[in-house]
Amino acid sequence: MKKFRMITILLGMLVFGIPQLCMGVEEIEKEAGKEEEKVLKVGEIQVTAPREKEGIVVAPSFTTIYVEEYKMAGTPQTILDILKDRAIIDYRGSSDLVQTNDDIYMRGFDSRNFVTAMDGLSVEKVGGYKGGHFTDFSTIPFAQIESIEIIPGPHSALYSGRSIGGVLNVKTKTPKRYETLKPDFKVMTSYRSYNTQAHRVNMDGGVDSFIYGFSYEKYHTDGYLRNNEADTETISGRFGYILPSDGYISLSASYQEAERESPVNNDPEGRYKDYYDSSYPDTVSGGSPLDSQRREKRPYSYRLNVKQPTSVGEWTLGAYYSHSDQKYYFKQGERERYMTEWNSYGTNIQNEIQLFDDHLVTVGFDYQQLRMRWQKIDESYAGFIQDRWTIIPRLTLTGGLRYEDISIWWSDPDDGPHIKTDYNQVLPKSFLTYELDDLSDVLRDTSVSAGVSRIWTPKSYCQV
Repeated sequence: MKKFRMITILLGMLVFGIPQLCMGVEEIEKEAGKEEEKVLKVGEIQVTAPREKEGIVVAPSFTTIYVEEYKMAGTPQTILDILKDRAIIDYRGSSDLVQTNDDIYMRGFDSRNFVTAMDGLSVEKVGGYKGGHFTDFSTIPFAQIESIEIIPGPHSALYSGRSIGGVLNVKTKTPKRYETLKPDFKVMTSYRSYNTQAHRVNMDGGVDSFIYGFSYEKYHTDGYLRNNEADTETISGRFGYILPSDGYISLSASYQEAERESPVNNDPEGRYKDYYDSSYPDTVSGGSPLDSQRREKRPYSYRLNVKQPTSVGEWTLGAYYSHSDQKYYFKQGERERYMTEWNSYGTNIQNEIQLFDDHLVTVGFDYQQLRMRWQKIDESYAGFIQDRWTIIPRLTLTGGLRYEDISIWWSDPDDGPHIKTDYNQVLPKSFLTYELDDLSDVLRDTSVSAGVSRIWTPKSYCQV
């Protein structure tokens, strides 16, 4: 009986629907006939949008990688897994299974001479020893990342003068409204060689204008080299409010527990040949097999992001505090060797104004402070203005000025008190780009650029 009712309903729909469909087709044909009588010729149309492929937008002055859309073999654990495929990045890690200090160089420069930023705010230091401004990318919760912006060269007035190689700007996800109370919930797990395991749980949701997010990430590997095991656990959360003006306020926090071993010498002919282990690859570098070392870290950070569109431009505010400590152990006897501790603060406020149709002007101020334990090491203030001028549709000039005032507390060679020294400089920046798309089909997505900028940064405490 139920089947009969269903068939009757379907037949009724067909009976009443087919005539209406035919009448619709007739009307369309009549309209098409009328349109044929009104054929208009238009000129050549050129698409000028940046090239986009597999989650990557390539423009002359920057490259943006959208993390969720990016296609690659395997599952990325940190942004290093994505960055090392870029031609501008030189990956120098001993193994892609375990992150170490200074894993990547940018245009030939180490981390002391390019800037890592989050949402436009430079990250002064989140890990490493006092040999450089190392960034431990595993401390950045992968679930919070929306895109990675790569800016080559020192030509942006928005970032520190030490951005000689360029800038890596990690952008977090923009808060969005949720139509229902049901959160987005994702679980990911993977397993591969060397007992490498990765597990991730993400949950994002919202209630009216309030949004929230939570993520937990766990990673383990036995490592490729001898004494190269690693374990990390990262937990992060975010809470925000979407403003009536489509701006937002977002507060996030993250905490990590990490333990990583340092590879040791495994040479059959060298100094430690009596302790050679053929089950691992041969390595001539690294410490003694008798003195296997490991590092333990407990870094955490807090970040505030605010965006407010107004009639006089779009205002953004960013602020952060990060703490990173690291203990170095002799594995045999679990004896602590030494400990490092860093605390850094930073804030940035800027306004982006669209003047007429041809000028995009950005003005702002930023502040950074770095402490070793609680001893102030360096402090910097900077103000900047930058104008992106579209002279003609194919020709763009980005010019700006940046003023930096830096104070460094140098340590006395005889372990005396730290000595404060002040430095300041005005840094002009310029970058001219001409796009060649309209000259020939062969030159589609091709441009030529020239930049003339002043580079300057005093030797920081971390470069001694």
